[in-house]
Amino acid sequence: MYMFLKIVGTFFLFCNFLNKSNHFVSGQVLPPGFCPSPLIYRNSTDRQSDINNGYMFIGDTNCTSPCPSLIFSENEWHRVFNMSLIAGTISMFALIFLIITYSPLVNNYKGYTRHTIGILFLFSGIFLTVTTDGRQLWDIESGFEKYCPEPGRFARQSDTKCLTTAIFFQYGCVTSILWWAALSVDLWMTIRKIKISRFQFIIYALILNLITLVLTFAPIASNQYGYGDAAIGCWLMDLEYQVGYFWAPVGFCLCVGCVSIVLILREIYKVSDAVKKKLLAKHLKPLMLIILMLSEFIYMFIFYSYTTSQRNHYHNVIEEYVTCLFIHAANPSVCNVDVSISSPAHFFFHFCMRLMGIEGLIFFGFTRQTKRIWLKSFWLNNSFIKKLIPSLTISSDEKTSNSSNRTRGRRDTEYGESIEQSNDPEHSIELSGVDSKN
Repeated sequence: MYMFLKIVGTFFLFCNFLNKSNHFVSGQVLPPGFCPSPLIYRNSTDRQSDINNGYMFIGDTNCTSPCPSLIFSENEWHRVFNMSLIAGTISMFALIFLIITYSPLVNNYKGYTRHTIGILFLFSGIFLTVTTDGRQLWDIESGFEKYCPEPGRFARQSDTKCLTTAIFFQYGCVTSILWWAALSVDLWMTIRKIKISRFQFIIYALILNLITLVLTFAPIASNQYGYGDAAIGCWLMDLEYQVGYFWAPVGFCLCVGCVSIVLILREIYKVSDAVKKKLLAKHLKPLMLIILMLSEFIYMFIFYSYTTSQRNHYHNVIEEYVTCLFIHAANPSVCNVDVSISSPAHFFFHFCMRLMGIEGLIFFGFTRQTKRIWLKSFWLNNSFIKKLIPSLTISSDEKTSNSSNRTRGRRDTEYGESIEQSNDPEHSIELSGVDSKN
């Protein structure tokens, strides 16, 4: 998700104007094999092949842009990559806990509803995103090499690591936004007590995953995955592909989420104060998380839109900088890049997705629902644990007894119905029921 990315473009900055002419170096004669720092000389024998492989030539010269790009200073690049390492690692472990909790490894079949399944997909998508973008624990020593395999070369789809991380990143981004929208609709349906059959649930889950697969693998045919100029990971390179295969679906999902939130607030506003308190007790945490994620998605959408609208400005700034480098080849330190992109804004853009994993732990990790799932799981409900921690066994037995008393005399034909319909705030996370009759 992360990109503000290509906006700044596949060097809208370089490619659009630098490949057209040599006007900015007219009159400048460079010694053979020399390029002013930080540009890098490339003795190219097959220029088009080098371009396809990720080299960004400056005009008709054999000078190429450094990698990472000139759009930010080296210190700024290190700051963003270090953030991705620290925040991404915290988010990764938080997401691992949530995924394990809601997966069949811990959560038994009777604990599944369309909402808990949606949570599992949402956090799995975010997990794929934060573990394939930026710097990770397992590649700290590699520096920028994962995305800049050779001096002056940006990784492309032909690089196995780049293609692999790009596919998982795109899949994770699309999965997270689609299931976030689905969860916002599901919360409204729960408050309205609208049920769907298990067959209908399976169909819409398959549709969402099919859309995700199409949006992820279709760009491969056009060699669209690669490392961009303002990115911290491999993703879609061309602007039209970014819009068509990600930001347009994001815009649609944001509209769905906004409408759902408005409808949810309307339903809560309409009921009496007593019922309102019960609804808030049951659904406040999921609603807060949905609204927080909405604000973060909107921020990323606005930031991306703004930087895209400013691409001509970035184009002009880089042109002036490269011109300065050629004019002052003997003293390149007098030249500076000022793209007028707020460093904190760019930093927060990449921080948003990693923040979602931490938010998920806060709103879904430290709850009675999570405690109940673990207490009922095999891992804490086996003979060894019962002997080792007797008090834990008593607590688990009490939970089971209370649950049995609440459900006694009810028909358990709904997929998670007894939990969904309970007014006990303890069950504030499992929200949805799916009719199993079909």
